[in-house]
Amino acid sequence: MTGKRAERWRERLRIGRSGWLELIGLLLLGLFLAATSAFDSEEIPALPRYAYWIAALVGGGVIAALIEPLVARLSAGRPRLFVLAQLVAMTPPITLWIAILPMCLWADPFRVERLYWTLPSVITVNIAVIGLAWIIRTAFRRPAKLTPDVAPPQAIRAKLPPRLARSRLIAVEAEDHYLRVRTEAGSDLVLMRFGDALDALVDCDGFQTHRSWWVARGAVETARWKAGRGELVLSDGAVAPVSRTYAAALKGTDWAAPVSLAEG
Repeated sequence: MTGKRAERWRERLRIGRSGWLELIGLLLLGLFLAATSAFDSEEIPALPRYAYWIAALVGGGVIAALIEPLVARLSAGRPRLFVLAQLVAMTPPITLWIAILPMCLWADPFRVERLYWTLPSVITVNIAVIGLAWIIRTAFRRPAKLTPDVAPPQAIRAKLPPRLARSRLIAVEAEDHYLRVRTEAGSDLVLMRFGDALDALVDCDGFQTHRSWWVARGAVETARWKAGRGELVLSDGAVAPVSRTYAAALKGTDWAAPVSLAEG
């Protein structure tokens, strides 16, 4: 298995965006709820009570993590909608999981009415878990950095001043018969056709987003989508348009700075 293919499989199999950090957070929250006998669970003996809350939190976290990629794709670029959609999508299966847990742990027969009894507490805990995920992802999110291999290709670099030619590439924008080449050290106009620039950029880690824009993946700070189109806010403050032609392919892309629950 090639390195890139193995990396893709590791990403698919990872539970949660922060991996072990979120798992540890769920374990700690489960221990806290068990220790405080939350939601009238004081009648359950200590050992089964701890087993119940840990299984409830970790199992619910796995369910939420499996649902999250689909919800994230459907609400790409709209983090507030993502939070609401994730809460709505994860609550029914987690409620079912909580309702069958007593049957799994101490052979208590399943009763349909348990679904109604547990729903309010499941919603409350789900809101807390989403808040916990936001805290973890915000605290441990790496600042966006341009990928080191995205430098202007030779055909473009030869037309730039040395200061820009040595800098990392942010975007290329067509302006009439010229190109505005944006780098982390500034921008400049060069005489070149956009089609020739796209040919030169074919091996660079980036995307064409519009008939007159090419953007380096690592330069994307935020992606916003509306009515089939989009905008990419870049690391130099520029805003690159995403036309309908390219929006479908770019939505849900694993950008270098993925949209988090905290971003608006």
